[in-house]
Amino acid sequence: MKITVNIFLCLIAILLSCVTCLAQNKKLNFVKLEAVSFDIETVFDISCEQFENTFNEHHEKTKNTISNTNDLTKFQSLTKEFKLLTKKQSFDVRGKIEYHYGITIEKYCFDVFGVFYKDGKLYYNKKLLIYITDKLYKHHPHYLDTLRYHE
Repeated sequence: MKITVNIFLCLIAILLSCVTCLAQNKKLNFVKLEAVSFDIETVFDISCEQFENTFNEHHEKTKNTISNTNDLTKFQSLTKEFKLLTKKQSFDVRGKIEYHYGITIEKYCFDVFGVFYKDGKLYYNKKLLIYITDKLYKHHPHYLDTLRYHE
């Protein structure tokens, strides 16, 4: 009888620890940014998969890793402002962003107009693009201030 009770208590303890682990919010550890100049012109649209190979040693990439708590909070808040795009459109990648949550990584690609791609879906987020370019280049291109997206 004692053995059964002990086994039962051990199982409950294991179950509770697993539930507690799963219930915790994801903690953003750092964000990696990488982009090429927005002035680069290509003959065809560059996809997320083609980004690394197309913009290799012949194109200078600007990179930055963000780990400051205030910046990470801002990145997380801006991620919540993604607007799903329902119309199909061309998408020409000029950069990527990676959100690192421990061993989990969320990857997005972006173009020069504030359109982001993740898992087969396109999203619009002008504010995030401005924030990214400010972190990469210190100042974002002026056209982003007046950019409007009409679906």
